[in-house]
Amino acid sequence: MPIRTAIDAAVLTSYPARYFAAWSQRDIEFALELFTPGLSWIDPSLPAELTSRKEAQGFFEAAWQGFPDIAFVAVGEPLVDVETGRVAHEWRMTGTHTGEGFPPGVPPTGKPFDVAGTDVWQVDADGRALSVRAYYDVTTLLSQLGLA
Repeated sequence: MPIRTAIDAAVLTSYPARYFAAWSQRDIEFALELFTPGLSWIDPSLPAELTSRKEAQGFFEAAWQGFPDIAFVAVGEPLVDVETGRVAHEWRMTGTHTGEGFPPGVPPTGKPFDVAGTDVWQVDADGRALSVRAYYDVTTLLSQLGLA
């Protein structure tokens, strides 16, 4: 069995800020560099796991189109586990549903949202996510948008 080397704590600690910045910058190349080519991204707003950068690109672009002002604000400091290469960070996600695209087939409601959540990432030594697990109440999001 191969011996796993712990990842540098600084790599893990810096990951959430880079991820949150990717959402704000709306630069797809910058965003996709945060992930390994084969990834596992589970988000409660998605019908299935994302397993590639191409799928991640579609998610980013649809979210940016549906919520042009989407933003993530970090809450507190990241929680880091160097032995497993995992980092978690609580956040607040805000925005306004003024565009088409997300949710698919739903016209813009013009309503704002403000939802709390947490993401857990497993990060490699190069600072790219192998996996993303998003935890938030999607029913609260849909309710704020007038869709539930």
